Amino acid sequence: MLGIWDFPDCFPQRGDEVLKEMSSPKVKLEFWMADRLGFDHPGPVILEEPLKDGESLRHLLTRLSERFSHFSENLFDPGTQSLSSEVSLVINNHVDLPQGMDTKLRDGDRVLFLPILAGG
Repeated sequence: MLGIWDFPDCFPQRGDEVLKEMSSPKVKLEFWMADRLGFDHPGPVILEEPLKDGESLRHLLTRLSERFSHFSENLFDPGTQSLSSEVSLVINNHVDLPQGMDTKLRDGDRVLFLPILAGG
């Protein structure tokens, strides 16, 4: 069976795009508050987001707030560069981030957005 890889001159752009996408660093984002992002289904919303070289958590959150209006309304304020007081971030199972918003992200990192729960 033949595929596009057997005819690279016929499909150079598509093949290049696929290779670039496969090799691009990515971070996995898990939003455990789908309702606050405008989704009508229960459970988490899981996305893979491309990373720029040396990108910080702050820069990623700013980019997301520019793309998703619910993100900037409910999770991260790009003006003050701060998370909502109703959200907790966990990166690769770590809650304590010594560099805070300047934490550098790496390929394969997992970022969880968890709602702060209170009550009794």
